[in-house]
Amino acid sequence: MHPEGGVRNLGKPRALLLVLVLAASIWTVVGSSAPATGLALGTRSVGLTNPLALQPHDPIHITGNEGFNASNGVRSGSGTAADPYIISDWLFDAALYPNSSQMTWIENTDKHVVVQNCQVVHFDTVGEHYQAFYVGKYPGEIKTPTIGPPNIDLTSNVTFLNNDIDSRYGYGIQIAEGSSNVLVKGNRITIHPDNVSGRDWIYGINAARNTHAISIEDNLVNAASRQYITIGIHLSDYYVSEQRRASQLVARNNTVIDASGGIHVESSRFTLVRDNLVYQTDLNSLQYGWPRAITVRESAVNASLIHNTIRVEVTGIVIGAAIDPWDVFGPITGASNTTIRDNAISNVDTGISIGNVSGTHIVNTTFSSVALQELSLNGERGAPRDLMLTDLASPLRIRAPSGAVPISWSWADLANNADYHLAGRGEPTDVDVPFVTNATGFGSVDLMQPLTSLTGVTTYSIIGPMPPSGGIGNPSGREIPYLLIIAVSASISIVIVIELLFEAKERSRRGTGRRD
Repeated sequence: MHPEGGVRNLGKPRALLLVLVLAASIWTVVGSSAPATGLALGTRSVGLTNPLALQPHDPIHITGNEGFNASNGVRSGSGTAADPYIISDWLFDAALYPNSSQMTWIENTDKHVVVQNCQVVHFDTVGEHYQAFYVGKYPGEIKTPTIGPPNIDLTSNVTFLNNDIDSRYGYGIQIAEGSSNVLVKGNRITIHPDNVSGRDWIYGINAARNTHAISIEDNLVNAASRQYITIGIHLSDYYVSEQRRASQLVARNNTVIDASGGIHVESSRFTLVRDNLVYQTDLNSLQYGWPRAITVRESAVNASLIHNTIRVEVTGIVIGAAIDPWDVFGPITGASNTTIRDNAISNVDTGISIGNVSGTHIVNTTFSSVALQELSLNGERGAPRDLMLTDLASPLRIRAPSGAVPISWSWADLANNADYHLAGRGEPTDVDVPFVTNATGFGSVDLMQPLTSLTGVTTYSIIGPMPPSGGIGNPSGREIPYLLIIAVSASISIVIVIELLFEAKERSRRGTGRRD
């Protein structure tokens, strides 16, 4: 821990480190090609590209290939990949069509179509407005759902590009079961039920179960509500059967603000959630268990969460099982073999919560300003199995009130051929495991995480020589605070760097919320 008294007590080595860290922080925020967290909203081009081109239009419903015509808003194109149909520059005022469930609905076609620079406003009729943009058949109309999309009664090759949607009661963009090859890119979606009117479980963007090759990229979803549970981006749905899993779902480089659940992944295989920014201000729902930034559960198998930035949540990442269908399907509804790599999680109560799932692998994820614990091994249906932790910086606090948990630890950047200890301090049992690294600085430990109380944690530290690179684990007996270097390299803002250096008190998540 750093001494009290600020710069006056740092001494020459730490004062020099302060200068280097501040300089590196300034370069990270100003000079790096990757946008800093606080600047991300200004650097992503989302929403309408030409608002002045908008013209009013009534709701569009295309039921097959013959529906691509001027009366349905088609401006140009022949429906091929090289020359898609273009539906563009339309303003849909949903207040004028209170009995229309969608403003644009495309189904039963595999023609290539791009819906771009369109706007939906006043989508707020109770009980009637369901989704502003809709792709595919309603679930009850699909006759042949399979693991791969069948060739009849389904929809593919649709792109939503740089649109603007403002909705109070309905989803922003809904991709129905059986749809495939859909791109949702650069859209601005606001769903804002308030404390007087609205409903739970509104999604900004939703890809239903049994959807395939869906890419959701570069969108801004603002899902603010103090009262209702809202989801920014929802990928698939609760588990029903192997035949109706989703596949090839991607959520990349999106910004999700103030959703109860930022990005939610369910029954699917190999879903990728990468390079997203998820954070709260002061408009999030504080119902029990929410808000959470990224959730993977309900038999989402082999999901990958890579290089996401999470700020100001109750829980950063939730890896879980299922509650309701567990008695029917059992462990198959656990999110097995999830990989969590290179994420930055800050200003949360719990960094990552893991339930009764197998094969979770956490790699090089950094934590800062975590109030309670970095890892909670007490999620849905109990404790995890086969947990692997790779290249995580210490100190690391783990809570495990559901029972003892075996954990495989490893580090790839320690000193070569050196003696180390992984020391865990907590109640009711301390842990101290010696290990020796190899000639390349790789070291590993298999240990049993002890049972803790509901509020207790085990705090782990690595004790041993500092690696030549400044590497992983914050070994004791050395003065370099390794977490500072991690924070700079992970593009954490200079404010958080200063907090770590001076041990500033944790900023309040609730009330005033996000402060830059």
